[in-house]
Amino acid sequence: MQVKRCSIIEFRERFNTQEKCKKYLMEVKFGDKFSCTKCKSTKKIKGYNTYDIRCKDCGYNESPTSNTLFHSMKIKLTTAFEMMYRICVNKKGISTIELCREYDINPKTAYNFKRKVQESMESSQKNPLTGLVHVDEFMYGGKDAGCQGRSSKSDKLKICLAVEIIENKTKKKNKIGRAYALPIENFSQEELKKIFDKHISKDAKIVTDKWTGYNPLKSEYNIEQILSDGGKNFPELHILIMNIKNWIRGIHHKISKKHLQKYLNEFFFRFNRRSFIENMPLFTLKRMINSKPKPVTLSSCGFYG
Repeated sequence: MQVKRCSIIEFRERFNTQEKCKKYLMEVKFGDKFSCTKCKSTKKIKGYNTYDIRCKDCGYNESPTSNTLFHSMKIKLTTAFEMMYRICVNKKGISTIELCREYDINPKTAYNFKRKVQESMESSQKNPLTGLVHVDEFMYGGKDAGCQGRSSKSDKLKICLAVEIIENKTKKKNKIGRAYALPIENFSQEELKKIFDKHISKDAKIVTDKWTGYNPLKSEYNIEQILSDGGKNFPELHILIMNIKNWIRGIHHKISKKHLQKYLNEFFFRFNRRSFIENMPLFTLKRMINSKPKPVTLSSCGFYG
């Protein structure tokens, strides 16, 4: 099924009833071919409810939301679809608190659903960064008394960032391509290596600062180390770091270490698709339908996001 551009007006008209939402869920799940989730049989009969499908061989009844991230929701599909739209299309996203206010739903329900959307935004790791890639680490949080630089004793959130740099030979200013970020426990070789293995091609030309933690990785990756000069030699990378910090501070105010990766997934899911933002609602919707449901654990600090 081809993903097309979809404005909020078109989206609301297309999914303005429960029946339309359920029909779309089944169309994406099975298309023209049915395959039983339990026994893989291709024989089907009418299910117990409208838009349900039942396996003729084993009798398993498949509802539109079963085996998707829309499973066991406490809100209407029409509301869930539009909340998903707002989360993925709004340039800076939308906080859980704002979802509660705008859609008049319980904070736990909004929290639970936003986690599901973020789950669908996780990188497939099938398209590593290529060409020229800049890598750096940064910390986010309040001041730590007595901790300077890359201190392992700091309680701040520690993040490693990798950014594709598209060189512009006619102008001085380069462009930023795709980017990814991962939480790290410290600034050791083992922790820094995670983003290299997950998101950077072995053929990429990688530039980092002079931090010694990158030295052991030169045996596996093409790494050049230069002086940061207070970030002047990595301007594109530091602009993105500033944008991430401003996004956390301005929209979510606070993010726990436990859920940091989910928020980074959300940020870079939008960032890496910024040139076709209007295509994202149906793309994200398809991801949510094709993803298996996972339990969400509520935490005391979750409602800030």
